[in-house]
Amino acid sequence: MSHPTKIRILRIIARLNIGGPAIQAVTLTSKLSEGFETRLVCGHVGPGEGDMSYLALSEGIEPEILPSLGREISPLDDFRTYRGLQKLIRDFQPDIIHTHTAKAGGLGRIAGISLKALAGLQKRARLIHTFHGHVFDGYFGPRKAFLFVQVERFLAKLTDRIVVISPLQFEDICHKYRIAAPQKVRIIPLGFNLTSFCDCRSFRNEARKKCARCESEDTFVVGIVGRLTGIKNHRMFLDAARVLKERDNGFSFKFLVVGDGELRQQLVDYARKLEISEIVEFAGWHKDMRNVYAAMDAVALTSINEGTPVSLIEAMAAGIPVVASAVGGVPDLVGEVREEVSGCRMAERGILVRSGEPLSLADAILFLLKSRSRSAKMTDRAREYVLRRYSMERLLGDMKQLYVEVLQD
Repeated sequence: MSHPTKIRILRIIARLNIGGPAIQAVTLTSKLSEGFETRLVCGHVGPGEGDMSYLALSEGIEPEILPSLGREISPLDDFRTYRGLQKLIRDFQPDIIHTHTAKAGGLGRIAGISLKALAGLQKRARLIHTFHGHVFDGYFGPRKAFLFVQVERFLAKLTDRIVVISPLQFEDICHKYRIAAPQKVRIIPLGFNLTSFCDCRSFRNEARKKCARCESEDTFVVGIVGRLTGIKNHRMFLDAARVLKERDNGFSFKFLVVGDGELRQQLVDYARKLEISEIVEFAGWHKDMRNVYAAMDAVALTSINEGTPVSLIEAMAAGIPVVASAVGGVPDLVGEVREEVSGCRMAERGILVRSGEPLSLADAILFLLKSRSRSAKMTDRAREYVLRRYSMERLLGDMKQLYVEVLQD
């Protein structure tokens, strides 16, 4: 198959909201330049979501905006998006259409296949879809989840390669939900420029005052970073805060909630109901995440379902100990479990707790506070691991290899 000087990639993502998918889409568009020409397509960020469009602009990228491309299902808007994508494909003539996130993945792949069938394009664009997570568990009821599984199985038949971001996600996609055959799926972990996080502890004091409104050096600041939505299960975080407050064990805590979303007011009200408002800070979104992690003594994750959480990767690079619910790609990230203490699983690079168990989360936080030397060893292993495993250079190399592979089929 002959190609122009540069391989053309049409990269489609539903929206550039704060999180791993947006960072990866922007990174691949801006950094994978030698031998490639990439056009980035997205919709608008929804109300209450943190907007990462600034990241694209800082890299000199002007995304092609399709206003109808949104997160929610809307027959009229989805049809408009489908037609808009067809036009972009016809005009750009990509060699590869690479989609990210569920909505963009569905519409982008269908638009690519249908345009070849209906318009008789001279060449067929190869189709690649990345699962940054999945919506098969925790998002919807059983019937709707079953429908999404069937849709993704159908789409997988039309797709040349499927990318997953962790070994456990590979098991989900290939075996648990049987979305695609293993030979069609590639594991390509996320990749970031993490070196900027390595020195953030050097300005810890000012960061604590600015982000956590915390003046005392003795206060243990526990943070959580993410969209304030049901799947992130922030109530478990707040319940653990109440447990630690009620124990009155002589320690001082501050709980920092970084992010925004549709559940913000409900969570503020819930904190008030639990009588913990004075130790909880709802900080909203921050562009400079180095300040955020510098303010924290520990980072928690309480999600019901996850891909590979960026907040934990960044926290590890910053040298902050992590405790997380054992869901999705989290166990891959924190490594092999070495022992269990009070319902907490002590892994190589972090602590795992059961999803929905605030008592275990509280115990894990208390362990990190009391066992500083042990948690420091855990943190050192975590930093070394993420700097090696989740580097931007590795991501670019893996993706370039995949693109060449799929065009040679």
